[in-house]
Amino acid sequence: MNYRKLGALLARSGDLFGRSRHEAGLILVRPNGSTKLVTTAADLAPVIVDRVALTISLDGKPKGSKLSAAHMNAMLRTEAFLSEFQVIDQVSTVSRYLSDFSLTEPGYNDGGEGHRNLFVGETPEVYDSMDRIDAFLDVMDFESQADRANALAAALTVLLRNHWPGGKPVILATASKSHAGKDTVIAFASGETEQCSISYQGTNWALERSFVGALNHNPDAGVLVIENARLDRRDNSIASAFIERFATDPQPFLFSTGTGPATRRRNDIVLAISTNFGTVSEDILNRSLPIHLDPLGHVAERVSPIGNPKLEFLPQNREGIAAELRGMVERWKQVGRPRDPNVRHPFSEWAAVVGGILQVSGVGGFLTNYGKRRIANDPVRSAIGLLGASQTAKWHKLDDWVREVIRLGLVKQLIPAGDQESFESRKRGLGVALSAHRSEAFHVEVESERMTLRLEKARRRFDGDFPHVRYRFVVVGREAISTDD
Repeated sequence: MNYRKLGALLARSGDLFGRSRHEAGLILVRPNGSTKLVTTAADLAPVIVDRVALTISLDGKPKGSKLSAAHMNAMLRTEAFLSEFQVIDQVSTVSRYLSDFSLTEPGYNDGGEGHRNLFVGETPEVYDSMDRIDAFLDVMDFESQADRANALAAALTVLLRNHWPGGKPVILATASKSHAGKDTVIAFASGETEQCSISYQGTNWALERSFVGALNHNPDAGVLVIENARLDRRDNSIASAFIERFATDPQPFLFSTGTGPATRRRNDIVLAISTNFGTVSEDILNRSLPIHLDPLGHVAERVSPIGNPKLEFLPQNREGIAAELRGMVERWKQVGRPRDPNVRHPFSEWAAVVGGILQVSGVGGFLTNYGKRRIANDPVRSAIGLLGASQTAKWHKLDDWVREVIRLGLVKQLIPAGDQESFESRKRGLGVALSAHRSEAFHVEVESERMTLRLEKARRRFDGDFPHVRYRFVVVGREAISTDD
């Protein structure tokens, strides 16, 4: 059996492709861009029948027209057969950016490993304006200019989602009240990219099962949203080791009992979490792109000048917004693709590129709320900030700090449950918490001003006493709160 020749005949059909990372089997791409894996003899048999008039001969005599299942299963795992097919990493119905930031054209685009794309669509439009983007952002109740800039950064991240595998942030959309527009902002960021949603599960295995099941059911989804995440009485924060691992894994291994066979895929997924009532674990916060909404007044009574942003404006302007986002990238390319050297984030490569794109389009404030949102969404850091605002400048022993924690009602937030029984155990628990955050900056808002505090720790002789440990908070910045805030 000449596997190579049969592979060459099948490859001429133009709808069969090899899989990345030398995985067994083929990918069948339908005219609408949907795909089907061809990994077994049962999958391959109808593919051959539809494309090749096959006759099997032995010693010049016809022996039938059907290959055995053993031969077909072997072909799907041999280099001789699979090497005849072009390899694809993605099939897309909307244009995407390759490794060199060039846009895919209709058909097969070879942008190198990880960027071999089959684009089933028309040549994309590129607009030089930002009218539609600004019209949407203007009606959303962002807490600050930074939150507005981050919403635009989220849309650029989804547009460029096949870049930075394992190095893209989790879009974290929070709000001060219900129906403030969190899911609307995520819909804006998703744009033309297919999105699927799951509910938050407090147990890691249950969340992983929902996550993997959703991706198996929606393999073309590029944005996965954990909607309206809430805490139950047992949890201190929204946390998931699976989410943390997935966000930083370039080639995540996806498997959970009851969700189908295990798969490994290139990480071109953008994660998003929306929540009103939950604080998020520090590990997720460190990997996040924070967007906070803070509407004033009764949300239901407000009238938007663009109509309903989610149900009317975005569906009507989705293609135009995508064209304006592409325009931002193209302008950035035209001036030499400058990077933002000042922005700080654990995902530094992503932040430098997206920051550069925003700067070229005149958008400021990107990630300037990163530290503030980490404080606001982290119960421990928020409590430390409140503790520091109550006593600044002076060095105090742990005894004094524990008394202040009790006075402020911050015991549950700052001292682990196992250390809350006695005064001595509370000292030990508080010492661990403060030591873990020494030299960090904390943003806190009090009645008349916003302050930035730095926590310091020292072990030396104080007031002639024996050497011992004390802590203090130093004010490194302050801003008066105007009556309009």
